[in-house]
Amino acid sequence: MKKNIKYIDCDGVILDTETGLFDEYNKLKQQDPTLKRLVYLQQLNWQYWIRQAKIIGNAIEILKQQNPDDVAILTKVHSLAEGLAKIEYFRELGVKNNVILVPNDIKKSSVVQATGNLLLDDSIKNLDDWALYGGIPMFFNQFGENKEIFKEQTTLNECYPLITSLETFFSKETDDYCKIMRLKR
Repeated sequence: MKKNIKYIDCDGVILDTETGLFDEYNKLKQQDPTLKRLVYLQQLNWQYWIRQAKIIGNAIEILKQQNPDDVAILTKVHSLAEGLAKIEYFRELGVKNNVILVPNDIKKSSVVQATGNLLLDDSIKNLDDWALYGGIPMFFNQFGENKEIFKEQTTLNECYPLITSLETFFSKETDDYCKIMRLKR
């Protein structure tokens, strides 16, 4: 029997890396209208930015309790510096789970096998792709709202179970839901 993996997005699920990030970008963009978002993100001091980001709930402690063979962090990155900063940060905090880096312009399902595996993400676009490839998607919003806000756009979650904490994600109810979803395929 194939072992199923639970993948967890980093930004917006484990760490609140985005609060303030785009405020700073928008401020810099007003000073220099030619500044591109990707360039800004690639040049950011990720060592600093990751360490100042708020941990969402008690995500780190919950991750440390999980078997690293069953749970991995699956995170999009805009640069190798961002990826290295994330890996170093998690290791410093004692998180032993694999941290899988996905280049920003590549789909998560292109890097790891989606089929039968679970993805907890706050991006509906990522979840739609995950479902397309036979994965089990779950939507994360720590405030219990069925919407994502990305690039000043709001997208409603109309398809995926809403998860508000990693405690809920690692619950019997989630495991039961996954069993049902696997049987339907």
